[in-house]
Amino acid sequence: MSYPPIKVSMPFETKKIVSIVLIGNFLDFFDLMLAVHLTLVLSKIFLPVESALAPLLMTFTFCSSFCIRPLAALFWGYIGDNIGRVPVLIATTFLMSISCIIIPNIPPYAEWGMLSAVLFLTLRLVQGFASGGECIAADVFITETVPKPMVYFCSALVEATCSLGGLVACGIGALCLYLSPEDGWKIPFYIGSGVAVLGTIARKTLKETPEFLRELQKRKKRKKMIEHYTSLNLNNRNIFALFAMYFFPAVAFYFSLAYIPSLLVNEYGMSPNVVMTQTTCVLFIVMCSEIFYGLLGLKIDPFKILKFKLIALLCILPILAIGFNGIRNYWALTFIQVIVNCLGQGLTPATPKINKSFPVSARYTYLLFIWAFSHSLMYLLTAYVCEQITSFSLLCLVLFVAVLISLIGANIFVSEGKSLETTLNSDKKIKESPILQETKACAQDSSATDIIEELYKIKLIKKWIKKIFIFLAYFKISV
Repeated sequence: MSYPPIKVSMPFETKKIVSIVLIGNFLDFFDLMLAVHLTLVLSKIFLPVESALAPLLMTFTFCSSFCIRPLAALFWGYIGDNIGRVPVLIATTFLMSISCIIIPNIPPYAEWGMLSAVLFLTLRLVQGFASGGECIAADVFITETVPKPMVYFCSALVEATCSLGGLVACGIGALCLYLSPEDGWKIPFYIGSGVAVLGTIARKTLKETPEFLRELQKRKKRKKMIEHYTSLNLNNRNIFALFAMYFFPAVAFYFSLAYIPSLLVNEYGMSPNVVMTQTTCVLFIVMCSEIFYGLLGLKIDPFKILKFKLIALLCILPILAIGFNGIRNYWALTFIQVIVNCLGQGLTPATPKINKSFPVSARYTYLLFIWAFSHSLMYLLTAYVCEQITSFSLLCLVLFVAVLISLIGANIFVSEGKSLETTLNSDKKIKESPILQETKACAQDSSATDIIEELYKIKLIKKWIKKIFIFLAYFKISV
């Protein structure tokens, strides 16, 4: 099958803007993921290892930077939609650089006691607060800057630079620990602080997106924070659909990058630098897969790619549950990491379509809140479940349920380009409905759109209830 030629060229200025955004995104996630991958090392330095609270504090060390994201969303959401996307990109990179300078200079727990632990956890919260505005800001900026279809590839590069940041952080961390097991962990933080400062300077050259500037021109005055949040439409079903879509990516992140590495250290006795080397290899494969999805997005509908990944996971997880139950060795866990990450991490390459489905006036706020709340909730829930469940088959069942929820969310999400009226008019029964005829007759009435939307909601709910029952019946027969 031959495809029509696709224009993949972009103006030089657009390429420059995209490069600056992607480099800054890489630097931010390099700084953030340093502490994540070095959790096993840093917890022994800054936390009371022999205390009964040690496991809880170690979990909080990993989750703290992610759990503060809902609070960060409250702050960055307003800034991004009322002042600009660029100030968010600059401020988040600057905060990352400050935290990376301070962390290696905190005296260890053996010298300062609990004060050392409090300072370390506080700086992890600062990193989480900064990262809470970074990734979505980069995604929105790319969405509003790059034309189709290249936007799907460039958006995939945002995800890829996140993985690259984690990959380089993990690789440099492992190398430094090989060279100096005691103080080698400090070197990556100094490197991270330096490159983050350079990223902050580079991002000062960015200009606001044309789409956002047009929205600003429509406003008579800047909204106050309370006015901004009270104007949000929480009845938008895409909010709940996107929340569901983020279920499995959040679960996959914690399961593969926190639970499995800790399992390799605590149960298999592997050293942290060996585990970090293994995680680096996994992240490299994940980064390559994200770039591949972006290239596919140039020719195939991005939502079809996203749904295919989730359906593939639904088929693979039962096989993993049966095939690897009782065979929990190094290579088996690595294989599971690769599968879960490559098929479940992120919403690539459908992110631009998702972003465009929300109004420009509050786009960043909607996306940031949904992303922050869903990920924070699922990190905590997954951390608790992984601690409580020892059976690998039950863990696979939890993953299966999370994938199913994400797939349902992807199917009920109304992406950019799907018109409610077009969808309704394609259905013969609803097209002939007296209610719709009345709606057309009073097209000038502002309530017409509300009637169309309510009709579509009822139709959509009935359709998906029917599909869920069919799926459950099929699953029961298969079992």
